[in-house]
Amino acid sequence: MNVGILNAVVFFMIAFSENVFLTLDKFILNKIKDPDLFSTLISFIYSFIILSILIYVFLAFREFYFLKQKRKVSLYFNTMVLFFILAAFTSILKENSNFAFIQYTFYVISIVLMVINSIRISWIAFITKKEKISLLILTVVIGILFVLNLVYNSQEDVHRQILTGFSHSLEQFLNLVMLYGVFYFSVLFFTTLTHIPTAEAYDRKAREVSSLQYFSKLITQVLDFGELTETVTDIAIKVTGADASWIVWGEKNGKNILGSKNIGYLDAGLITDFILNNRLDNIENGTKIIYLQKFNESGSTTEKYNCIAVAPVKSQNIIKGYLVAAKKGDFIFDDEDKDAMDTFSDYASVAIENARLVEESIEKERLEKELDVAREIQRKILPAKNPEGEKLSISSVFIPAFEVGGDYYDFFDTVPGKLGFVIADVSGKGISAAFVMAEIKGIFESLSKISASPREILIGANQILERTLERKNFVSAAYGLIDLSEEILYISRAGHCPVLLIRDNQVESLRPSGIGLGLNFGEHFANTLEEIKVGLKENDLIVLYTDGITETQNKQLEDFGSRNFEKVLVENCESGVDEISNKVLKELTLFSKDNSQHDDITLLIFKWKQKTNNVSTSYKPVTNRMER
Repeated sequence: MNVGILNAVVFFMIAFSENVFLTLDKFILNKIKDPDLFSTLISFIYSFIILSILIYVFLAFREFYFLKQKRKVSLYFNTMVLFFILAAFTSILKENSNFAFIQYTFYVISIVLMVINSIRISWIAFITKKEKISLLILTVVIGILFVLNLVYNSQEDVHRQILTGFSHSLEQFLNLVMLYGVFYFSVLFFTTLTHIPTAEAYDRKAREVSSLQYFSKLITQVLDFGELTETVTDIAIKVTGADASWIVWGEKNGKNILGSKNIGYLDAGLITDFILNNRLDNIENGTKIIYLQKFNESGSTTEKYNCIAVAPVKSQNIIKGYLVAAKKGDFIFDDEDKDAMDTFSDYASVAIENARLVEESIEKERLEKELDVAREIQRKILPAKNPEGEKLSISSVFIPAFEVGGDYYDFFDTVPGKLGFVIADVSGKGISAAFVMAEIKGIFESLSKISASPREILIGANQILERTLERKNFVSAAYGLIDLSEEILYISRAGHCPVLLIRDNQVESLRPSGIGLGLNFGEHFANTLEEIKVGLKENDLIVLYTDGITETQNKQLEDFGSRNFEKVLVENCESGVDEISNKVLKELTLFSKDNSQHDDITLLIFKWKQKTNNVSTSYKPVTNRMER
């Protein structure tokens, strides 16, 4: 456009220069004191304008020449520039017939180089069809301007007199630039004309490449899954020239329409039903073209589509859905459309899978935050510290298998001179077990304030759980009460692990009968539940635990077992309770170092320190199982 405008300026300067200077001579030059000086100044300005325009036009030609060149071709252009300069400066030799051949030689060589350089047009292939049509019109207009300027420049008129009076080289340079413009724009016209039939195909390939480049960037970006599907269908339309597009997500016998573009959800659903009805054989091999003549006969859709292209969207070589593109009228999908659809569906598969992984990651992060909250709540549910006393030392350990666990223990100092405690294990693991555990805490804490009998507390807990505990869940528990003044342990067990009494380096398993909470809500539970009492002796160890300890497994899936557990307790019974707990955990860790923890671990150790004179070393039932 700039070259055309400047050529038009030169044309008007040449065409109207004589009229302008005659007017100046008539009205101005005759009225000033020094007309020759004024005329010289006007000629200088005129020549300077012409020279400025020629320099800009020549630099524009240089830009055109090097634009989109893939090889080093500066030698050809620089050689032409050199001969342009030689031809311009030797123009003064035309007046001397003996040396005129030198100027003509440089002039002819310059013309040959013009023709050679005019053929080197690389950038024409990189513009769109619309731009080529506009360029075709511009080349005609600008080419005509170059021809007119070349013709007018060769006439003997005021314009030529001014230029030759200023410099023969400038007049020759103008002639060379105009001649170069004629050659260049003539070649450009025919080159553009031959490129127009293939321009549409090139534009299509350019759209495919740019779309795939853009989409490859999207693969590494975090996008919402819904937003991504809309982007996929939008680019699919551009790549294939389709009129509508959508994604079918889900199994073959089910469907979920996503990211529909230029088509209603109902129409997309009807066409999807049609193509899923035994028409996707061998779809794993690539895009399949399906014609819709039979479907259109039903007249069930608001828009009529001639054919559709269906490409599989895969994840780990498993088809997760389909990318569908549809065309209206008489247009069909050709092999190039099919290849483009295959390529694009591969990109889309990666991008969609990444988006789904991002969604899963976000969901996982959200769940982890919720578990952090649950873990903190459970930490507050369990005792912050163990009770302390002169007669009794206590150690407690709780290690959940997952973020939260279903094991529970607590201490109740509600009756003066007596300490209640409970240990429980909810069936199952994780969040559901933790919720039941939270409910169990409230039940035992309430019942411990209204009863001092372990048996009665367990019976009451079972009755309350009937209203809330699901059939699939049950709770094993052991509730004990230590009378600090009488030096007696009262214990009742509802299906829980036996309570271990370590005395004189010997282990006794206290196994009062009883079934788990929630297994039976009738009289059978109370009738089978037994409470026993044990007189305490100096250095007695009372150990309560959950089966996460004895069922800890090694690499060979062998259980740690009761025997190993009791051996550790006996070997360390003279130590403090915290040292005993640490020793148990150390042995468990060494035993299961090659296997992960699969169950919650809870351990309570009581050590009686009060010296007694007349305490029975045996235990006896407080209530028999058939008392009720």
